[in-house]
Amino acid sequence: MRFCYMELAESDMQQTIKIRDMADKIRDMAEINQYRKELRDKIIAYAMREFHQRGVKAVKMDEISRGLRVSKRTVYEIFGDKEELLLAGMKIERAEYKARVEEYALAHARNVMDVIGYIYRLQMERNQQVGVVFYEEIHRMPRILEFLKEEHDKEYDDSMRFFQAGVDEGYFRKDVNFEVVYESSRICMSEMMHQQLYKRFTMQELFDNFTLIMIRGFCTDRGLELLDKAIGQL
Repeated sequence: MRFCYMELAESDMQQTIKIRDMADKIRDMAEINQYRKELRDKIIAYAMREFHQRGVKAVKMDEISRGLRVSKRTVYEIFGDKEELLLAGMKIERAEYKARVEEYALAHARNVMDVIGYIYRLQMERNQQVGVVFYEEIHRMPRILEFLKEEHDKEYDDSMRFFQAGVDEGYFRKDVNFEVVYESSRICMSEMMHQQLYKRFTMQELFDNFTLIMIRGFCTDRGLELLDKAIGQL
């Protein structure tokens, strides 16, 4: 019986050691995953700053690894190529942009015109941060173009609800087919990029003389008054 108890005690101890070892491995894996996530975020943030300022082609993966003091192999383990890195960055930027607009709309905006004014301010900030070369290059990348199209398709319902809210508030005209507005604006913006108008005009000029003019076209007199006030304060 004594040997039996000793064997059971030894078995329990071995089981406890195994459980502790497993817990240590799980904790180590969690720490590794957290480190890789933080490193991934740092790579994206660093790369997107460089992409915006200098263009995608000018920024080499070697340069990114040196700038962050990590090996190029590590960068390639996380991102298979530069376009994959760019796509990850654009997804994060898009999600952050949507979150900022939604937070403003829920917490600060009094009406749709306030939201338009806020979006205009965000667009001005982006136009100052992003160089022409960036726009030129991303519109030659199939995965990026596919992502932009998917984003446009997903935003359709939200855009229609926003337009309807503007009509209900009395700031958008009732006689406008906003589906036509939405689709035609997408086609026109795509064609402006295809024709490389950003080489002749700044992105701010394109935004002011196309998007802003289009918005003015479907605003009521009340909407125009608030729009002019919002833009004039910037």
